[in-house]
Amino acid sequence: MKRSLWLMLATLTVAGLGSVPIIRGQGCQLQAWAAELREFGTDGSDGRDGRNGRDGRSGNSQTVTASGTSLNLNLAGEDGGDGEAGEAGGRPQCRAQPRDVAYDLQAADGGEGGEGGRGGNGGNGGSLTVYYTDPAALRQVAVDARGGRSGRGGTGGQGAAGCRCDRTEWTLRTCTGTPGTPGYSCRDDRYVCRDGQYGSNGGYGQNGQDGQPGQIRLVNQLNPLPPEAPSLTLALENLLNQPVTLSKNLWDARTGAAALLAPGSQVADSYLAYRGRVEGKAQIVWQAPRPVTSFAGTGVTAEINEAGELGLAFPSDVWIAGEPSRTDGLTTFTVTGAVRASDATRLAWGTTQGRSRDLTMSIVDLGRESAFLTTRFRLTLRTTADDPGSDRNPRYTVRYDDWIADDLVTRDGDRFVLAIGRLPISQGVFRSGTLARIELKAVRSLGSNSAEQTLSWEGKF
Repeated sequence: MKRSLWLMLATLTVAGLGSVPIIRGQGCQLQAWAAELREFGTDGSDGRDGRNGRDGRSGNSQTVTASGTSLNLNLAGEDGGDGEAGEAGGRPQCRAQPRDVAYDLQAADGGEGGEGGRGGNGGNGGSLTVYYTDPAALRQVAVDARGGRSGRGGTGGQGAAGCRCDRTEWTLRTCTGTPGTPGYSCRDDRYVCRDGQYGSNGGYGQNGQDGQPGQIRLVNQLNPLPPEAPSLTLALENLLNQPVTLSKNLWDARTGAAALLAPGSQVADSYLAYRGRVEGKAQIVWQAPRPVTSFAGTGVTAEINEAGELGLAFPSDVWIAGEPSRTDGLTTFTVTGAVRASDATRLAWGTTQGRSRDLTMSIVDLGRESAFLTTRFRLTLRTTADDPGSDRNPRYTVRYDDWIADDLVTRDGDRFVLAIGRLPISQGVFRSGTLARIELKAVRSLGSNSAEQTLSWEGKF
């Protein structure tokens, strides 16, 4: 809050010397004359911010059966608390103003007021599930599931007044040289005192938000709904030939909830009406070349949708290929291939052999997954006739930029051999000693998963 003290040197321009400080005195005793600003007194402390209001608790959720007997249910959310007011700024300590000083003065500032606290949010109304068989029985159920009111923001604290100057300006005479001599001169310097600033008032705290009214669910039966399990996440090995059961309750969204209940009920207008349930089982059958033990502990999520269709989701770090099938409510996912995603992009340059049409370059799969992945290569070849030892950078020309045909790629285990010399371009490009740059993009895939890796090479053919 405080201003920085400043120091300003008066200057005088002397021919041949530029700007130098004005000096005063006799003989060899020289002193720099300066005008400066000094503060007196102690600034007031800033007020503390008010505490935020407490959020209201949400109303209780409840399940009842509408049998025709009157029910009066209070599921209302609690009101939020008001925010506290910010503390007033502290008054400064106003000391006596120094008299007849050869510098400007600044009186102490008042403290700033604290910010008001935020109002608490109102609690949400509780939800209600009602089992019934006679819609008329719902008219005997009175529900108060209002959301709680929001708390108000606290007021900001007032800032304190700053100290005031007794004298706002004064003049001091300064003389140089010896009286009666030609070099003797005097000057009058004016100084000022500035009043301290009034501390700013703190801002009002924001009001909280009102809570939402509770929603009701209507189930047109008396038997309680069994628990549902719309999704499960298990270790892969726990799904092998061991079906897990998934289930999901189905609801229709409707409006006009209050009109179905006792007069005066306060609930959210939208409500959910039960319309049935879907169930299904899921399992995994492992037929991949890699043993399942290589992927032990991998989490798999099984889910069922409203149509009763089951699906399996595997983590992104494991690539899975396979086919689902469904028979009598059992969904079986047969895994035909599996690799770890990190092993799909571990290609590296191998050796370069041959010349001209017999030129080949090899790529080594350090992840050792080539037998299980589909791999394609796109090559960009640039060459230059410039001397790399010259002062300017070589200028390269694109000679080929396309996918490499499958018949020019040979795989030997985890090693790919690319017949570069047989690319459909002029054989002069591969003349011995030609400086070349190659960018090779490998696209590897398994099922719906794919990844790219780019390798670069620079050298002479």
